[in-house]
Amino acid sequence: MSSVDAPDRRSTDPWSGIVGQARALEALRRAAARPVHAYLLVGPHGSGVEEGARAFGAALVEAAGDPRVARGRHPDVVEFRPSANEYSVERDVRGGVLPEIHAAPIEGPRKCVVLLEAERLNDPSANALLKSIEEPPPRTVVIVVTDSADALPITIRSRCQRIDFGALSDDLVVEALLADGVAEAAARLAAALAGGRLDRARALAGPLAPLRLAFADVPARVTGYGATALDLAAGLGAALDDAVAALEAAQTRDLEESDAEAERLGYTARTAQAIRRRLVEAQKRALRRARTEALLEGIAAIESVYRDALAPDAPPRNLDRAPVQVGAREAGRALDVCATTRRSFTFNPTEGLLLEHLLLHLPPVAPA
Repeated sequence: MSSVDAPDRRSTDPWSGIVGQARALEALRRAAARPVHAYLLVGPHGSGVEEGARAFGAALVEAAGDPRVARGRHPDVVEFRPSANEYSVERDVRGGVLPEIHAAPIEGPRKCVVLLEAERLNDPSANALLKSIEEPPPRTVVIVVTDSADALPITIRSRCQRIDFGALSDDLVVEALLADGVAEAAARLAAALAGGRLDRARALAGPLAPLRLAFADVPARVTGYGATALDLAAGLGAALDDAVAALEAAQTRDLEESDAEAERLGYTARTAQAIRRRLVEAQKRALRRARTEALLEGIAAIESVYRDALAPDAPPRNLDRAPVQVGAREAGRALDVCATTRRSFTFNPTEGLLLEHLLLHLPPVAPA
C-alpha cells in the first residue's frame, strides 16, 4: 500500500520505522558518507525499501531530522512515480525527472532524485534517463527503487550500485505493530492478511480497518438479488470515500504548510511556484492511487474470505470471523470473479459499475 497509510511514526528519525533490514540500512549509512552517482534499491513492496530510499535521501541532503522528507515535501529529495501504467518519456521523464536531476539544490549540499516503481520504466523512458543516471551533475544523486530488478533494463541496472531489502516474516510484522501500540489481536490479524507487507499491515490495523471490515462482510450478505447488490455497492462506495478522506485533509494541510515554509525560507516566487505546482500534481496522483489501492484492498478482503472457505483446514487469514457458508465450487468461482474485476479496473476504472457487477456475480450464502 501505501498511499492510504498509517500515520507517519518516523518524522524525527527516518531510519527508525524500518524493521528487519539491518544489512541494507548499514549499507545505506556507509554509502551516505561517500555517495556515488546512482543507487538501485531492490525489495518487495512493504519491505521498507521506499522508506529506506527516503531515509537515505535525507542523509544525503543533510536533512535527517526533517519530517518533510518522509512526507515527500523536501525540495532537495524529490520523488517521482509514473503518471500512468508506465513512465512517460515526455510527461514523466522530460517533463519532470530530468529537469530535477539537473536543477541545483535549494537548501542542502545535494539534490536527491528518487524514482519509485522503477520497474515501470519502459525502454524509451529508460533510454531517455540513461545518460543523466550515468553522469548526473556532481551534486545530484539518483535513487532507483523497484520490487523487481529483472524488470529494469540492464542499461539502468549496470549504472547503479545495488542494495537489496528482504521480505518480512509475519512475526517481524507483528512485532513492529505491537511496538506501534497496536493490540495483539489486531496485530496478528493484520499480519495474517498483509502477506509480509508492513505498510499494508499498518494500514489494515489502522486507517483501512473499517474498509476491510465493510468488504469482508460482503460474502455473508450476498443474496443474488439486484437490490441487495445495489445497497451493498452504495455502502462500499461510502467506505471508499471514508478511506481517502483523511488523505484529502492531510493534503490540504501539507499544501498550506508548504506555502508557509516557502515564504518563511525566502524562496523566490519562481521557486515557490515550482514547488507548489509539483506538490499539487503529486497530490492529485497520490489521491487517485489511494482510491485505486483502497478498492483493490477491498477486493482482496473479499478474496481472503473465499480463500478461507476454500481451505477450511488451513490456518485462516480472517482470524476475526468464521468461514462463510459457501461450497468449494462457489468459492472458486467467486475468486475468479474477483480476479476479473481487478483486471477490468485496470482498463476501465468505473468504480460503481464494477462493484455492482462484482456483487451480482458473487454466490449467495446458504440459508441458515
